[in-house]
Amino acid sequence: MKKALLMGRICKLAYAVLLSGVLMLQTGCRVHRPDDIMSPKMMEKVLYDYHLAQAVISYLPSERHFERDAYLNWVYEHNDVSKEYFDESLVWYTRHPKELYKVYQRLNARIDVDWKAAQNAVSAASGKSAVTESGDSVDLWYLDRTMLLNTSAFMDRVTFTVPEDTTFHRSDTVRWDASLRFTSLSDSVPQTAYLAMSVYYTDSIWTCDTLMRESGPVSLSLVLDSIRPFKQIRGSINYIDTTDTRGAILAVYGNRLERRHRIRVLKSGPEPAPEL
Repeated sequence: MKKALLMGRICKLAYAVLLSGVLMLQTGCRVHRPDDIMSPKMMEKVLYDYHLAQAVISYLPSERHFERDAYLNWVYEHNDVSKEYFDESLVWYTRHPKELYKVYQRLNARIDVDWKAAQNAVSAASGKSAVTESGDSVDLWYLDRTMLLNTSAFMDRVTFTVPEDTTFHRSDTVRWDASLRFTSLSDSVPQTAYLAMSVYYTDSIWTCDTLMRESGPVSLSLVLDSIRPFKQIRGSINYIDTTDTRGAILAVYGNRLERRHRIRVLKSGPEPAPEL
């Protein structure tokens, strides 16, 4: 009898411990979103317009790059949010990939259905002509420093174009630096991104490219011809997912496109002999 009572108490205690563990596990898995971070519904709404604007910007001809800020400002004004609020929320969601995945599940379906109609909603932009800065080392990047890609239509690639201007010198070096972060809820989704940068001349094209299969920094570099002037420089990043699961996201951040002038060493001859 005492043994039975003892076993009953042990079972009750074990059940209580197990129940407490389950409750603690459920509580631990629950993600608390701060009050100053966008709700999933709001994040989906802003990201929809953000990707729409980015797609339009990536197809702008080089002479219309000055319109970039106008398109992005439309995103913030249309959703009544500030750029800082959006950036802080984006950082939080990238640190919580499961929450970001839920947002993108809904966003994918909406992008597929509404792309053509939403494109017409983007306001026409106007502004001043872009001027490339001069100097020995200048950052030419004109898109957002941080971008999100997945395999949905118009969300799997980013392109940029830099035209020739008088601030470029022969033999200049153009270097593109960025960091990639692959995020997926499934190990079966391949992690592959193709990056390329090309310089176009009248009669030829020089290209450097690479495949990234894991998160980390990446750098591409080109040296301009010492004789021929170039026409333009083009770059692109494509997120490749042959499974088309759309359950993965690629964050590209810290983008920098640096133009460096070649260091020229002036050789001096012997000093003239002093006059007598």
